[in-house]
Amino acid sequence: MAGAASASAIGQASPWPWSPEEPQGYYTQTWHNGFRAGEDAANHDMTANSTPDLGRHAQYQNPDLGPISTEQFQDGFQFAYQAVVEFRLHRAANLNGAEYGPPD
Repeated sequence: MAGAASASAIGQASPWPWSPEEPQGYYTQTWHNGFRAGEDAANHDMTANSTPDLGRHAQYQNPDLGPISTEQFQDGFQFAYQAVVEFRLHRAANLNGAEYGPPD
């Protein structure tokens, strides 16, 4: 039953009109899981107006998957996290209309 809950959580649409395009090809399922987790983490940080920081996320720091899987997960997580942060810091306003980034 836990798998069904995870699948429905992954299927929820982001309130943002843009999300990073998930690359296809040689990436493993573990990498894709990291990608989706990184996208969620970055959106959470940005919505909370927190300074972006991969190190703040235990899921990134210690995914507990074994050495090879951990590297793949972290790579996918970092890829999506950085894409979301880049977009939202430099190309978007938050949902309340305020821009992100340092004050002028």
